[in-house]
Amino acid sequence: MKRLSLVLLTLLLIGCGGAKQPEAISYPSWYLNPPQNNGSSLYGVGEGRDIASAKISALNAIAGSLSVTVSSEFKKSESSSSFNGRENAYHSAMNTLKAEVKEIEFSDYTVVQNQALSDSIILLVEVSRSKLFNDQRAKLAQFSKELQAEQGNIARKSPLQQAYAYEQSMNKTQKLTALALLAKSINADFDTAPALAQAAQIKQSKTDALRSAKVTVTADPEASVFVDALKEGLNEAGIQTVSSGANTHIHLKNSFQTDEIYGFTIVKATLLFSTKDAQQKNIATKSIILNGKSRYDAEKAKHSAAQALTLKIRQEGIYAVVGIQ
Repeated sequence: MKRLSLVLLTLLLIGCGGAKQPEAISYPSWYLNPPQNNGSSLYGVGEGRDIASAKISALNAIAGSLSVTVSSEFKKSESSSSFNGRENAYHSAMNTLKAEVKEIEFSDYTVVQNQALSDSIILLVEVSRSKLFNDQRAKLAQFSKELQAEQGNIARKSPLQQAYAYEQSMNKTQKLTALALLAKSINADFDTAPALAQAAQIKQSKTDALRSAKVTVTADPEASVFVDALKEGLNEAGIQTVSSGANTHIHLKNSFQTDEIYGFTIVKATLLFSTKDAQQKNIATKSIILNGKSRYDAEKAKHSAAQALTLKIRQEGIYAVVGIQ
């Protein structure tokens, strides 16, 4: 028995000693310590299952380094206070910056080093700063030109339409800022002032349009229960509601259908918004369906429908609800 145990132990030791251990992967120095970015080139290393995926990894690394620089430049030119304490707007602008960096098209790059490992490829990529800068500057110039033409068209609209249009332009001003700062992150000598001034002017135009828009709200008797909810929605968006001297008129029409179901009074409102400018020219027409219910009576059910209008305005925005597009 002892002899058998010795034999088994010997075989076990031989088996363990003969097992092939995985070889440690040795990464070259150019991968572990890639060249630093300089005035003429940007560098990135990447790893992938093949050359194509390794290139994508390396170029993403370069984009990542640019993203850090762009974010730093943004914090210098803007602060959270400039968004009036609206952190969501600030983070939205930051996300726009990062999105623009991800969309960079590296059309001019060189694979400086590459090496096959056991199951992957690693490589070092070099990107020309001057070519990348020229591409981004051209993209910025084209976008700025398109935005300028768009603002010219907005100026010909009625005050409420202008307020809506400038509201839609806010995301575009974020993109304009992002493109300018991205160009600067590639070429530190690039002057971002014209683009940032254009973005600031659009923001100011939105403020001016909101100040000039003066809306009166009227309603047929069946729609009067919705007037306060509509006024509140307009005011929350920064739009003045007035009883006289208006340059925009919103009139409400409505018809109620009433039913009794399981002890509840149910009302269905078909609410029509008719919006006209100072010359009584039709700007927008929109019809929506609103439901309300109450255990007590139809009047309370109608007020429930008015609360549904308030919720719809907060969810979709005042412009979408009244049909301004």
